[in-house]
Amino acid sequence: MRYEHVIVGGGLAGGMVAQEYREQGGDGSVLIVAREAHTPYHRPPLTKGYLRGEAGPDEVFMHPDEWWKEQSVEVRTGTEVAAIDTSAHSITLADGAEVTYGRLALATGATPRTLPGTSSIRTVDDSDALAKKLDAGSGHLGVIGGGFIGVEAAASARMKGWDVTMAVPEDVVWEHLFGAEVAAYFQRHLEEHGVKVHTGTKELPDGSYDVKLAGIGVTPNTQLAEAAGLAVSNGVETDDHLRAGDDVWAIGDIANYESVIHGRRMRIEHWDVALNHGAYVGRTWAGKEDSAYAVVPYFFSDLGDWTWFEYVGPGTGRVDVRGSLDSDDFVAYYLDDADQVVACLGVNRSDDVEAAKALITDHRSAPAA
Repeated sequence: MRYEHVIVGGGLAGGMVAQEYREQGGDGSVLIVAREAHTPYHRPPLTKGYLRGEAGPDEVFMHPDEWWKEQSVEVRTGTEVAAIDTSAHSITLADGAEVTYGRLALATGATPRTLPGTSSIRTVDDSDALAKKLDAGSGHLGVIGGGFIGVEAAASARMKGWDVTMAVPEDVVWEHLFGAEVAAYFQRHLEEHGVKVHTGTKELPDGSYDVKLAGIGVTPNTQLAEAAGLAVSNGVETDDHLRAGDDVWAIGDIANYESVIHGRRMRIEHWDVALNHGAYVGRTWAGKEDSAYAVVPYFFSDLGDWTWFEYVGPGTGRVDVRGSLDSDDFVAYYLDDADQVVACLGVNRSDDVEAAKALITDHRSAPAA
């Protein structure tokens, strides 16, 4: 079997490659090899609206199954790739079948770290399983870890009437991401809505828990790339065009890419990065893109319907907060030693966050207060 374009990984990044390639006029054959039993979908709703039953499958999946067929994109779900041979331009499937390619995109995603006796949320099936438990009646959810998955799921469970207890290793939820001052704003919202937050610990206090959820990060799935001889260090190393080798691109959670904006390598596990990486490679394959990848990373999150934020970066440094944390209306600029903006977080300040992208790209200071 031969396809001109093969995408290993059926998540958003892989789906975006195929979608953008077709939308930009690419007419070569396309194969997506997806390990899950589903066509590509968006993961952010899995801990938020979809988990709470407020968003249906049409708001999660990129397209109906028929769309992929209409676009002549073959999606092989429930299929594992056993090996990649870049010199032969081929992949071997778990059933022994060999597929040759002209171009290859690796979008193999990441796997949640686990703890004994806990569940995790990474897939739509994981979200369905937890949603079923939340809908069965009130209970007690224990969350280990203070990352986005844990915090978002904790808020959703509280909105469903569950008791929620969190064990967070930091002094404040999200402190390592946003600094203590801004992080305290989000922890306040959690606690005001009944989430019991135990900080400085990796263990839940003694008690009866109906469900325990681990949100302790993920590990990039780089095994195939490493076995194929590609450079791997905290992800699959790529150049500033997301190329990892001869006719091979790496995107999404696994990509340790050379950022022309930041002047260093970056690997970011967020929806917007997966979306933009995939779209960039799709345009490249269609002959509509030849410049370096230069997109300021963006992400967003919300705590139930209590509060939400947008962020561009990433970066750390002195924090300059404008507006009111008490009134849910502020922007926080993160400044380096030269007082140049390296990141920006906003609550109800979308315009400021959008404008900060140019400040970060051009290495400029924050606007006058």
